Amino acid sequence: MSRRFGTVQALLGVDLDFGPGVHAVLGENGAGKSTAIKILAGLDQPDTGTVEMAGNPVRLRTRDSALGRGIGLIPQTGSLIGELTLLENLASTQPRQLVRRRALREKLESAAASVGVAIDLTTPVRRLGRAQQQLGELALTVAQGARILLLDEPTSVLDADEIHGLHVILRAFAEDGITVVLITHRLAEVRAVADAATVLSHGTVSWTGKVADVDDETLARAMVGELQASTPPSRAPIDQSTEPALVLEGLWAAANDLAPVRNITVRVRPREIVAVIGTAGSGQRALAEAAAGIVPPERGTRRVTGTVAYIPEQRAEALLPSLPLKWSAVLPRLRDKRFTRFGVLREDVVDTFARHLLVRFDVRPPNPDLPAGALSGGNAQKLVMGRELDTAPAVAVVHAPTQGLDLRATQRIRDLILDTADAGTAVLLISADHEEARALADRVLVLRDGRIIGVYTAAEYDHAVHRLVDARPDEDGRQ
Repeated sequence: MSRRFGTVQALLGVDLDFGPGVHAVLGENGAGKSTAIKILAGLDQPDTGTVEMAGNPVRLRTRDSALGRGIGLIPQTGSLIGELTLLENLASTQPRQLVRRRALREKLESAAASVGVAIDLTTPVRRLGRAQQQLGELALTVAQGARILLLDEPTSVLDADEIHGLHVILRAFAEDGITVVLITHRLAEVRAVADAATVLSHGTVSWTGKVADVDDETLARAMVGELQASTPPSRAPIDQSTEPALVLEGLWAAANDLAPVRNITVRVRPREIVAVIGTAGSGQRALAEAAAGIVPPERGTRRVTGTVAYIPEQRAEALLPSLPLKWSAVLPRLRDKRFTRFGVLREDVVDTFARHLLVRFDVRPPNPDLPAGALSGGNAQKLVMGRELDTAPAVAVVHAPTQGLDLRATQRIRDLILDTADAGTAVLLISADHEEARALADRVLVLRDGRIIGVYTAAEYDHAVHRLVDARPDEDGRQ
């Protein structure tokens, strides 16, 4: 397959061959993984090349046509209707106006039971945990007849236990004869669950074969070339007498999340990185939006000294998807005098600034006239991170900064966060990645069910991380 978008060659003569079992697809952000999966799911068409099933060419013009041939997509962000139950979501996909509810229930329960998935069919999807939503979508796709499953970064918002549980289920799918195509950036995940792997690099296949026949170093080089060794710098201790730049005191807040936050107290000083670790549905979004001033606290107080930069978990919320990405690149700076003359925006200056910003933060392709919505998820992340932190804010609220990023981009983003803190910014880092907390944070707070259940220095957290899986808060939120 080959596929071009304007001047961008997303795929060039790519051959992919998937048999029964679990097949991982790896590559840098922008390597062509999403384009290939969209073509297989019927969401896009190749310029040249064919899709064959059992040796026969097929045309997959829509997602429904792909599903009709047994190919089901489970996207990273989910595609279920939150206000409906899983059973109602399945009913909404049926072509007939008259739906036999009992028959659909039996079909969905059978699909779930066939691979040992325990799911709640009667609760609205938005009230399920992220792992339950994902398992439900898997079962629903199988109930619709899919025997080839395309999973796009399914573990990016799951904790270690949930990841292990998903891996067990994917292996069960494989043993049942289902083909699982797994997009991931995590080498450990490839090693844990995949039978075979294909690496894409700049729109071409750079390696393919059995996982048992390759080491991690070879896979990493095939993805990103030679990675420069990165040793976290030794950071000077934070002066605890310094006045905090961000204070959340006894904060209660709610957002579009599975859990609000309750009685949260957090103080972040200039140059300090405070990480809040929690899995999806623990209240991370409510905490991030309250700290950034997006939602007002229901109780308690929020105090900020200076400007605030906010990097949301969903990058699309921070972009103007239908406009040239140069306008997204300058959003926080549109009031700067250099971008206007006599009250009129100077597009040539905006264009020049955006080009430099895209190159500095490795946003690919570095084309300021490309619609922002055409960026891959990882490149959208790099754009938002670079744009916000380049303003030298007093406070930065950073939610899941490396979620879905490849090895090279993760390294660059973490270095950027460290540089931002060293320049004097108080950083509140909200993440589900324990390794990220260990690598970056001066202090680590553990969030569960909307409450802080543990507070650690960086050194203490290294020793405590393995005990956190079994930690449970009591009625007062204490560990």
